[in-house]
Amino acid sequence: MGIGMKKGALIALVAFVGINLPLQADWRQFQSLTGKCSVSFPSQPEHIRQTMNVPEEKVDLNYDVYVAAEGNKAVYMVLIAEYPSFVDESYAELSLESFLNGIVSQHPSNQLVSADLINVQGNKGVDFFVKTEDVYFKGRAVMAKNSLYLLAMECEEANYSESSFNRFISSFKLQ
Repeated sequence: MGIGMKKGALIALVAFVGINLPLQADWRQFQSLTGKCSVSFPSQPEHIRQTMNVPEEKVDLNYDVYVAAEGNKAVYMVLIAEYPSFVDESYAELSLESFLNGIVSQHPSNQLVSADLINVQGNKGVDFFVKTEDVYFKGRAVMAKNSLYLLAMECEEANYSESSFNRFISSFKLQ
């Protein structure tokens, strides 16, 4: 399984990480520890840094995950995966497609509601919306050089707020 197939595994890993998230909603701008991006979160995010070994490619995949809650209504996440420098940027669209397929295939009842290719500060990206029964997983994935940025919100359908989602997504800036 190559690097592209490992991208979907990152989402599954994030789902299994136990994080205690604060319940208050106090939106503020946050800078990633590497300084490569900034984004607004509804509360102070928790941070996890991991390395995933990809033996088939003989490389280690480093990634940072930032997770914050908006009360008990929604969880917001930014995942920054750093790929080896030899990843060919001309395959960005294919990598995004593979990543999205990995998200959708994580659970048999996942439904891809929409996916649109976009441009984010000159980089290829995809806006997506995945629904599982009454849970929404909505976000944006962006390939910039050798990094994948995943911004996502997960909540129950009844707690979905388009304005909060748009605030989160539109606040994202690559440095």
